[in-house]
Amino acid sequence: MQEVQPERGILGRKDLSGKDFFADRERFAELINTVLYNGKAMVRVENLIPMKREYVSPLGNGEKRRDILMSDISQNIGYGLELETESDYGMPERVMGYDICEWETQIKEIGRRYEKRGYRDKKSRIGEKDRLMPVITIVLYLGVGRWKGHRKLSELFQIPEEMKELLGSRVPEYDFQLTEADYVNADAYRTDLREFFRALQCRKDKKKLAELLRSERFRNLKPETAWVIAVHLDRERLTDKMKKEGMDMCQALDELMEDKRCEGRLAGKKEEKTVIINRMLQEGMDRALICRIADCTEEEMELAAGSA
Repeated sequence: MQEVQPERGILGRKDLSGKDFFADRERFAELINTVLYNGKAMVRVENLIPMKREYVSPLGNGEKRRDILMSDISQNIGYGLELETESDYGMPERVMGYDICEWETQIKEIGRRYEKRGYRDKKSRIGEKDRLMPVITIVLYLGVGRWKGHRKLSELFQIPEEMKELLGSRVPEYDFQLTEADYVNADAYRTDLREFFRALQCRKDKKKLAELLRSERFRNLKPETAWVIAVHLDRERLTDKMKKEGMDMCQALDELMEDKRCEGRLAGKKEEKTVIINRMLQEGMDRALICRIADCTEEEMELAAGSA
């Protein structure tokens, strides 16, 4: 099971577990093929190489870190994946920044190879026949509902319509591929991404979610898959039982349901007790006698009277 530091909140757990889950090359390849190539196996697991990229911002204001970046060595194409649980209105600029930093890194690597051979061009760091690896970035929105952020760089500009029409394609543009978890076709996936997306799509329907989590496919999930699903369902009590008590997801869910039933019974008894106390108060019974009969304190009696 995914080891998580106790002091991290649910957002920290999502960040850690999500990156590990989607960095699995089999899941990553299936996601890329489904989102970009209509399910055709253009990207193969054996050709994917994980790339660890932490870029120094061109503006000198810290580092830029991609969530996941892999290169397809057979096609010389890079694929980036950004996992978002909240909408980001500046996402087009952010993705563009990642991609520019990646190409700058590639140019520096080419330039260093030339320098080792004693060649240095003052104007250009690459040669005429040198080529860069393109990067296609997917933003996977794991929040509830639709992505509310901007999709294109041009949406961040405020230009009069007449000027926009005259300028046409001269207005800088940059966009990214967006995939919203609540609206993907979960059945298009063969790996456990199918269960992951199905579970997220039931977040607002507790009954349907409970039935789904008790189905055979969910009972046979790998521990790391069950964990990442539980984390992204925003069920902190569920993940706490799984982490602290070592339960699998279905067992933890069953115990939570039983806890809720017990809480319901206790709430019913408390409500019944309140009615009895109020009835005795209305009849003018001695308050000390009421406390003995109802087995309550003066404070509880006052609370019961106040709720009437």
